[in-house]
Amino acid sequence: MWHPTLIAEALFAIANIFSSLRLISLFTANSHLGPLQISLGRMLLDILKFLFIYCLVLLAFANGLNQLYFYYETSAAEEPHNCKGIRCEKQNNAFSTLFETLQSLFWSVFGLLNLYVTNVKARHEFTEFVGATMFGTYNVISLVVLLNMLIAMMNNSYQLIADHADIEWKFARTKLWMSYFDEGGTLPPPFNIIVSPKSIWYLYMWLHRQLCPGKSRDEEHKKHENFKTFTVSSHPRHRDPIIKHKDDVFLSYSS
Repeated sequence: MWHPTLIAEALFAIANIFSSLRLISLFTANSHLGPLQISLGRMLLDILKFLFIYCLVLLAFANGLNQLYFYYETSAAEEPHNCKGIRCEKQNNAFSTLFETLQSLFWSVFGLLNLYVTNVKARHEFTEFVGATMFGTYNVISLVVLLNMLIAMMNNSYQLIADHADIEWKFARTKLWMSYFDEGGTLPPPFNIIVSPKSIWYLYMWLHRQLCPGKSRDEEHKKHENFKTFTVSSHPRHRDPIIKHKDDVFLSYSS
C-alpha cells in the first residue's frame, strides 16, 4: 500500500493538477477573464471559511455515528465477494471506524451512499432508527443549510467584484506586471539549485546589514537623499513657483 513508487506516482499526479492550474494566473492580463479570475480568488476565501465550519460538523457526526456502529463491525469474509467498505458493490461497514465514517459522510453529500448502510445484522431496530436519524440530520445540515450558505457567500463575493470590476482588474493587472520587475533567480529550474555568485553576494550583503545595521541605514538614507536631489535638479519645472490663483495666471501671461 505504501510502496514508494505508488506514493511518487500519486504526488506526481497532484503536481500535474497544480501546475496546470497555474495557467489561471495568466487570465489577469485579459479584460474579459481578469475580473472572473479575481472573483474566483475571492470565492476561494469563502470556500475556506465554509470548509472550516463543515469540517466541524463532519467530525461531530462522524464521532457520533462511529460510537453507535463500531460494535457491529464485520470482517471481509462475512461480506459478499469478500469486500469490506463503501466501495463495494453492496456497501457495508460504513461507520465501523472513524476514518471510514468520515469518508462515508463526505461521499453522502454527493448522493453516493445508500440508506441501508445504517442497518445492522443483529436487527437492533432502535439502533438503526437512531443511526438513520443522525445520518438524515447530517444531510439536512450539510446540504440544506451549509451548502446554501456557501452559495450566498460566493454570490456576495462575486457581486462585490462585479460592482468594481474595472478597478479591481486594473489593480490586479498592475500587480501582475510589477511581479516581472521583481528580482528573481538568475538561472531557470533545475539549474537554480546551483549556487550562483549573485547568491553569494546577496548573502554577504544580508549578513552585512544584520551585523552593521546602523551603517546600512545611513547608506540607505544617503542614497535616498542623492536620488531626491537628482530628481529635483533634473526637472527644472519643480523649481518654478507654483501659480495658485487666477490673478497670478493673468499677470504671468500679461508680462
